[in-house]
Amino acid sequence: MQIKPKSPLSSWTSLTACALAVALLLDAALSLNGLVPDQAALFPSAVASLEAVATNVLPTGMALAGFASGIVLAMAVIMLPMHQIYRSREARLLQERERLAAQNARLVHQAASDGLLGIANRREFERVLKLEWRRAARERQPLSLLMIDIDCFKRFNDTYGHQAGDTCLRGVADVLRSAAARPGDMVARYGGEEMVVLMPHTSMEGAMRMAERIHAMLAERALSFAASPVAQHVTVSIGVSSMLPVRNGNRSVLVQQADEGLYAAKEAGRNRTAVVPNLRLIGHDEELRTWTHRAQGT
Repeated sequence: MQIKPKSPLSSWTSLTACALAVALLLDAALSLNGLVPDQAALFPSAVASLEAVATNVLPTGMALAGFASGIVLAMAVIMLPMHQIYRSREARLLQERERLAAQNARLVHQAASDGLLGIANRREFERVLKLEWRRAARERQPLSLLMIDIDCFKRFNDTYGHQAGDTCLRGVADVLRSAAARPGDMVARYGGEEMVVLMPHTSMEGAMRMAERIHAMLAERALSFAASPVAQHVTVSIGVSSMLPVRNGNRSVLVQQADEGLYAAKEAGRNRTAVVPNLRLIGHDEELRTWTHRAQGT
């Protein structure tokens, strides 16, 4: 399909119309500015109409523009200080929130720790034991516990005084923290001079090694106790329990079993580790009997 070229007549008509429009606008602009006398204007009526429009509209527009500018300036004068106050208040609120969060963290830590020894308290131990029991049951992993008691601690207090007794407790707690260095292990004060070490993912064999490490570290620390009937330094007796938790099982059995082991260690002469193999202990019976004989020195 061929496009017919435009005729010269139509092109000339378009150019003429554009020229007249430009001339009209130029003449009107010059007349408004006084550069062309009214008599010399090409289109007096159009110029008069534009002058009327300019006379009515321009002052009104300028007034509106000035009014709007005043409003914007006033808002800027008012809003800028308010914005600065808001930012300052926001910064103070953020600082206060951080302070309250830090204070809350300190309160939570204080509520969960023993004030004298700096390790977890009995309540925190019970809470973590509940969580670790469920996790071990879900993952089918062993959970072990050491129940630790300072040998003849009453005699230590009677000999050296309660202030020295507090120092002794802190020394033993430091040894337990150093021995139980894994992130998942937990050292807690169970009551009086009794402390516990909770060890997730740890079998009976691993728990016995931990107990042996504690005995060795206490002997190396050599906290003086000349009045002790066991040794010339502070010693501990340890009961060990290790179980494979089940979802609906009674977690208190783990503690009771460790306590029975602790009683057996004291009855056997103190400064040793004992195991009472019953219930769902980890390992074979022969292995458990071997560990018990080794711990009791038989």
